[in-house]
Amino acid sequence: MTVTNGASTNGASTNGASTNGASTNGASTNGASTNGVSTNGATSNGHKIPDPNITCKKCTHGNKVTVEFPDGTFIFHSQWLHDARCDDGAARNALTALCQQPAPTVHVESVQMNGQGAKATLDVSWDDGINSKFPLPWLRVMASLVAAKVERPQSASERTANKGWTVETLKIPEISYNDLFREGIEKEELDAIILSTLDSILSSSSPGMIKIIDLPDPNIEDEHNHINNLNTLVLKRLFGSVFVHPIRGSDQTFNVSSHNHDSTRKVGLPNYDTTQILLPHTDHAFYDNPIQVQGFYGLEGTSMNTWTSPLAALETLKKEDPESYHHLCRAPMAVGRVSRFYGDPLYQATVDTAVTMQPGTDQVKRFRWHPNLTGSLLSPYDEYKKARIAHQKFQEILRSDTHQLKMVLKPGDLYIWDNFRLLHGREKVLEVPRTGVGQTVPEHIVHDRYRALSTGRLKGLVDGEWLVHMPMPQLREMVQIVESGYK
Repeated sequence: MTVTNGASTNGASTNGASTNGASTNGASTNGASTNGVSTNGATSNGHKIPDPNITCKKCTHGNKVTVEFPDGTFIFHSQWLHDARCDDGAARNALTALCQQPAPTVHVESVQMNGQGAKATLDVSWDDGINSKFPLPWLRVMASLVAAKVERPQSASERTANKGWTVETLKIPEISYNDLFREGIEKEELDAIILSTLDSILSSSSPGMIKIIDLPDPNIEDEHNHINNLNTLVLKRLFGSVFVHPIRGSDQTFNVSSHNHDSTRKVGLPNYDTTQILLPHTDHAFYDNPIQVQGFYGLEGTSMNTWTSPLAALETLKKEDPESYHHLCRAPMAVGRVSRFYGDPLYQATVDTAVTMQPGTDQVKRFRWHPNLTGSLLSPYDEYKKARIAHQKFQEILRSDTHQLKMVLKPGDLYIWDNFRLLHGREKVLEVPRTGVGQTVPEHIVHDRYRALSTGRLKGLVDGEWLVHMPMPQLREMVQIVESGYK
């Protein structure tokens, strides 16, 4: 059974709709109803006719539903639709939990389209008496993850996914401090600015870093004392909160300095020793859950700093040496440090691979890389030599002139980047005294803020319950679809 919105096809009537102005089963061209469908664009019960370019059908046995969108056709498991429905809320109880359901699958009895644009729905009835209305934009973006593709189009997230950047291709977006802190700005406008800024940092199509410009002059004393600093102020504006250190406490920055009491941290910690090269790395690599976003502000002095896209380096390694790519992604390593400047030594360590993939995919979620703090590889005996070579080759690519961006960090420069997919380092200090002020944001804070802002853009268009379980890339894609005028 194919439901084609009750509209005519190739001049032939369907479900009694009129063709060429002639009435069929009581239909007429003056807007009278035809099996509940009128020619003025609305049904007799007041529902708008859905886009005729979107069709749906169930298979003979009712265990599959096919939806043809303008950009492709997808087949959904009827049971997946039943499991994913959120008409009665996103939370499940002891009776509705997926793992509590009986093994036999439910079957679809009927499907039809209803409504228009962002509020169009796929209405499904199952043989257990349950009915559900699936928002079509929601269904389209989820299709790329869970449905079989009859004609495989690229989703927006697939089209915009990149493989990182090289020095030649990088363009760093600039965001004005004045836009973020404009006096009297309305909340809706500010939220839109912040969401756009987060896209510039976190979106897979972005370079993963931004520069904040038009900054006010800093309070040098406060910056040295790790309080009331510009880096924290900006990050809290964007994300609402920053990292809470187990000893330093909340809102406290870490300062990398060539002088004063901050310079004593260099004992046993090469990243604080400004006389050394600091190799490209991710911060908090020794935490089980590293921070996701980092900001670094040049307070005084200058230094030659580096940023590298490990995504681009990984792609190069994959092309040049597929076996090393395999070993780099699989080899566990021990990463740790001891901080002796907090009184009692603070020991921190973890074991992980250099590359973490998104669950069930070959897409990279996160890099964990810190040559200065990595002890040894923990590969099985038979794989150790190849794993070691893989790490060395990856490091060689990271440090190459084509992949490693070198920039002079000057007083007043503030860069913010995605710590999961950018590495940073320091070649040398050029002018002393030199102090850089760092601040970070944990992954859950980043995701909660990103999700809240994205969900807010869909308020009044899609019931928020349908967005609770939606993965973040699909949620951003859905916002883009709805805001561009869903068709």
